[in-house]
Amino acid sequence: MARKGNQKYKGGAGRGGTRQTFLSRLRKIFEVREEEAEHLASIRLKSSVRINALSPLDADEILARLDALGVELEPIEWCPGAYHLLSDKRTLAENELFQDGHVYIQNASSLIPGLAMAPKPRDRILDICAAPGGKTAHIQALAGGEAQITANDAMKPRLIKLEEVLTLFRVNNTQITNFEGQFIDRHVEGQFDRILLDAQCSGEGMMDLSHGGALKFWSEERVMKMSYLQQKMLAAAWKVLKPGGVLIYSTCTFGPEENEAPVARLLKHNKDAEIEAIDLDIPGRYEGLSSWDGQNFPDDLQKAIRITPSTFLEGFFVCRLKKKA
Repeated sequence: MARKGNQKYKGGAGRGGTRQTFLSRLRKIFEVREEEAEHLASIRLKSSVRINALSPLDADEILARLDALGVELEPIEWCPGAYHLLSDKRTLAENELFQDGHVYIQNASSLIPGLAMAPKPRDRILDICAAPGGKTAHIQALAGGEAQITANDAMKPRLIKLEEVLTLFRVNNTQITNFEGQFIDRHVEGQFDRILLDAQCSGEGMMDLSHGGALKFWSEERVMKMSYLQQKMLAAAWKVLKPGGVLIYSTCTFGPEENEAPVARLLKHNKDAEIEAIDLDIPGRYEGLSSWDGQNFPDDLQKAIRITPSTFLEGFFVCRLKKKA
């Protein structure tokens, strides 16, 4: 479905407090009634599975073992080698197929950035907020194991998990670094063919309002704080992208302040930036918003992808940016 966000929202906690403010914003973003907004924010998400193309086992053998284990799968039509998990996640998580790195368990929305990037062998790739490593592993698998990847994360404690995941899932040709994303241009050398900025965000797409503490750390102030950080990270990332290169900007949140707005600012200040369409037939996909809170966004932002939350897909935003040669 395709929708245009021409609504205006003034914010404020209102009579219903934080929860009502959150739902009011969600209702306007998705153009739904309040009860539907409540539903979208209360979905208990299910997992999906990606066959690891870097595994020494071929896909047919992995699928045969999954079948013998009693794991029920449904193919994801828009992502070859990936499946929605219909049976108990614990059965697979406790099995050697996962524990030895032959399959990766993840939310299906996190498959989109790698597919949108379309990495190639020998590409020099930078993943700016890489931990825990699932998207990095997917990108290298799509590149046939032959890309040169710098996997960076600003949070030092997360580097341990990042290294574990990349080792387990046989992600070679990868350097792990620990720099703040908003200053990444000061630390990395040279320029990159592909960059993923799966930015730190307020995480609205992963929230489940059926749990009492879901909004404990959420506020409009935090959304704006994240927006400011994301703008700085995008600007820094753009400086180390090669002419002709591709940058994927993604978040797992809803707020236009964290999605369309940082991209719009990048376009305003970088005339060599353009948005490219993402050719993926994903259920629950619709266009980026055209405006929010009195701010109009460039028409090209409608080429971005917004994912409506559903059983297998958390709320997500993805935009593919190309630096003109």
